[in-house]
Amino acid sequence: MADRAAGAGTTIEALTAGSEIETERLDGNPVDPQVVFFAGFVLAFLFFTGAIGSGAMIAGSVIEEKQSRLVEIIATAVPLRQLLAGKIIGSSVIALAQNLLLAGIGLIGLSFTDLSAVLPAMTATMIWFVVFFTVGFVAVAALYAVAGSLASRTEDLQYTTTPLMMLLMGVYIVTFSADGVLERVLSYVPPASIVSMPVRVLNGDALWWEPIVSLLVLVVVTLGAVLLSERAYRGALMQTGGRVTWRSALAPDKGTTLGA
Repeated sequence: MADRAAGAGTTIEALTAGSEIETERLDGNPVDPQVVFFAGFVLAFLFFTGAIGSGAMIAGSVIEEKQSRLVEIIATAVPLRQLLAGKIIGSSVIALAQNLLLAGIGLIGLSFTDLSAVLPAMTATMIWFVVFFTVGFVAVAALYAVAGSLASRTEDLQYTTTPLMMLLMGVYIVTFSADGVLERVLSYVPPASIVSMPVRVLNGDALWWEPIVSLLVLVVVTLGAVLLSERAYRGALMQTGGRVTWRSALAPDKGTTLGA
């Protein structure tokens, strides 16, 4: 542009005086695909570390109380469903605070880079991620509490938490690398939607109503997981002598006499 302006007997400064040049992507997506991919990786990593770290804390506290028989004393004063609710709320607050801190640091750091132009889109994406994570982690926390109650010794946690670990690892691997139809499907399937839908929002691929519908689906699944986990938690917490199966934990009249 500068060379052609000089050839026309003027300067690029004179041509652009009083105007501002903006770059617009011709593929219709205002965010670079590499930025979208990197954001998907970051969100998947935040979800994985938050769920695994806080979930392991819940399972560890449950088995510690069960192995020491402390829970039998607690159950005489506090209903078991309230004990479970306290663990879920407490761990959810910690996990949410951790992700808010990391997200805030990331957005502040982004504002000092050449990618600051995508800061508004990234901010909206992080808000959706926090909302989805807050709802979805409640289900993860409840399931980890059940995993702790199914164990009778600390050594048993490796077996009772492995299915959850594999599920969360699968979500971590698939969500940040998904694209096209697979990504659209995952954005409606919990818990993958916790990552996939915010990424679609950043990519500009989601209509305004899609995150809302996906969030409602996540709420319904979370409620179902909490209700199922609450029953299994109460059924397994008082059973000792070995690892408890889900079938035994969900059987009627198991562990419901104390603090139901």
